[in-house]
Formats: sequence, structure tokens, C-alpha cells
Amino acid sequence: MKKSKHSYVEKCLKMPHAEKLGYLTIKDEKIYVAINENGDCYFNREQQDFVEENINNINLNNFVEIPRAVVVESDLYIGDTKLQCSVLSDGRRVIKDTSLFAALDRKRKGETRIEGFPPIIGSKSLAALLMDMYPEHLSTITPFEVAQFNGKTGKWYDANTIPIICDMYMEAEKRGLITVSQQHVLDKAKILLRSLARVGITALIDEATNYQSMRGKDELQILLEEFISEELRQYSKEFRSEYFEQIFRIYGRPYDPTTNRRPKFFAWFTRTYVYDMLPPNVFEKLDEMNPLIYNGDTGRADRKYRLFQHLSDEGIQYLRSHLEGLISVMKLSTDKDDFKDKFKMVYADKINRIEKMKQDNHQLSIEDVQEIEFDEVFD
Repeated sequence: MKKSKHSYVEKCLKMPHAEKLGYLTIKDEKIYVAINENGDCYFNREQQDFVEENINNINLNNFVEIPRAVVVESDLYIGDTKLQCSVLSDGRRVIKDTSLFAALDRKRKGETRIEGFPPIIGSKSLAALLMDMYPEHLSTITPFEVAQFNGKTGKWYDANTIPIICDMYMEAEKRGLITVSQQHVLDKAKILLRSLARVGITALIDEATNYQSMRGKDELQILLEEFISEELRQYSKEFRSEYFEQIFRIYGRPYDPTTNRRPKFFAWFTRTYVYDMLPPNVFEKLDEMNPLIYNGDTGRADRKYRLFQHLSDEGIQYLRSHLEGLISVMKLSTDKDDFKDKFKMVYADKINRIEKMKQDNHQLSIEDVQEIEFDEVFD
């Protein structure tokens, strides 16, 4: 430590230009430190006496780096539930540990802890289910220390923990593993899954924290031109093979991955469960720009381009997020009837919101006509 300069500040973890943030452990006590590119170290003023007493024992080789939040911790509302969220320097979206328990209507104190598993896994049956369904995600759902934007530290969960836990509770219900004491948690999980399927946890957090300023704060105000691009984008494979494989499965048909030939009803399925879930008039505009053209040789009508090739960057992101949620719902469904029921449950809020937007647009159209007629009377 003798070769590096060191200074003291109120909150070293809040220093925006530090190259690294983390801590050193001396005599079982954590000493938080920010390290600049030139090696200069900044400690918390409240730890100054302890640092000075042990300055010769401080070895940066024992430095433990911790991830830092790059946006102000913000409140994210899912229904009536408030969660605290943030975004880390490595791009991870995170949820405060206390918020995650609140989101699932669980209390931290007095709950059962399963050795070898994170606190969010509160029963042996869930622990076994995790190892059966998501053994590779044990680290994903384990809380970790974060240098918060406010200069303090706290325990946070990767935001992907939420859909993983929700999926587990849904599967636990299917297997008859839900106890009476877990029923309220299952109810919360269903609400969360329904909300997350609308735009995905990443988009929700980005909106709450304003991490991407181009994202609107109110989805109801999304304009048609934000989704439609007059310029045709290069073709990309937005509908993964997994999407078609799941449709074949829930309809009880054999899937052949070696061919792109699909039954005709696949077009109806995609229109109903994908494009009709975009804001009103988006599909109509896409259909206008890229209409079906009858081919006498094949005896069928096809489009010259893929519909999504006329979507804007914002529209493509929305489409990808929706497909991610939709595929998850299909995976959880046993057959087409089960899928329809789960789709209605998960996307109930989104369907209602789209219908309200359509009604609002229709009402505006009626008022426009009435206004024109009114003006004509007094011409």
C-alpha cells in the first residue's frame, strides 16, 4: 500500500470514475475501497482510523471487486407490488433482495432455510424442483453484494430470478406440490408471470430506471410510427425454430426440423397470438405495406417479405420480448386448450389494454365525425 496514494471520502463506492469498486478484509472487517486507473485508493472516512492503523497490512492482491449500479435505484410496480430495481455496470438487471420477497408475498424472518440453496428457495420440495428444472441456474438465483448507486452496499438478485421462481411455482402446482401455506405465493407468482410476459423483466426495469431514455414511460402512448419503418430492414430470423416446435407440440403434430413447410393454420396462430398483440393498427399497416399476393403456380397467397421486416427497431424489440414470453407460456402448456387458457390468464392485462386503446381510437374517430357534422350544420 506504500506505493499507492490513498485518500478518504464520504462514500468511496459512489465514486463515478473509479476503475474498480470493492473491499479488502482485515481482521474479519471489510474495508470498502475505490481504485482509480493510476492505482490511487479511496476509503470511507468513517473507516479512516482503522485503515491508518492497518495501512501496512493492506494488500491489493486480496481485493474483491463487486459489481456497481450505474443508475439510481428505482421503484418498479407490478400490479400493487413495489420492487426496487437497478442496472449494473456489466448490464445485469437486478432486484433488491427484500423487494423480491415482498413481490412473492413472503416474509424473510422465520422462514425455513435449505442448506446449499439461496434464501428465496424456502422448502425442500422447491429445492428438489430447482435441481430438476434449472440446475444450471443455481448461481443465477443466488443473491450477491452490489455497490449501490447511493454509495452503500446491499444484497441483490439477478432479475431473471423472478421468471425462474414463477415458473417453478407453476410447475409445483402442476405436480401437486403446493402446500396451503404456499398458495398465496403461487397466486403472486401467477400475477408476476402475467405482467412479465407483457414486455419482459428487462424492459420493465429499463422503463422504471429510465436506463434507455428512448423507452417511453407509458406503453399506452406508443405511436404507430414508432413501430413501423418505411425502410425495409434486412431479413433476420426473428421466429426461432423453438417457436414452431412448440406449436407443433401443443397441437399434437410431429415436428420435422428439416423442413420449413408449415400447416396453413400456423399463419392464423401467428396473427392471433403475435401480431394482434402489438398496438392497434400495427398489423393493418404491415398488411398494407406488404400485402398477400396470389400465386397461380402454387395456388396460394404469400407475402413478398416477412411482416416483421417492416418493423422499426422499437417494434423489433417489442416483438422479441413478446415472443420470449409467448414461448415460455407454450412450454408450460400441455396441449392447445391448456395453452389457450394460460394465454388468456397471462396476457389478460395486455389484451384489456389493447382493447381499451382500440376503443379510445374508435371513440376519437366518432368524435371527429360528429365534429365535422356539427361544423357542416353551421357552415
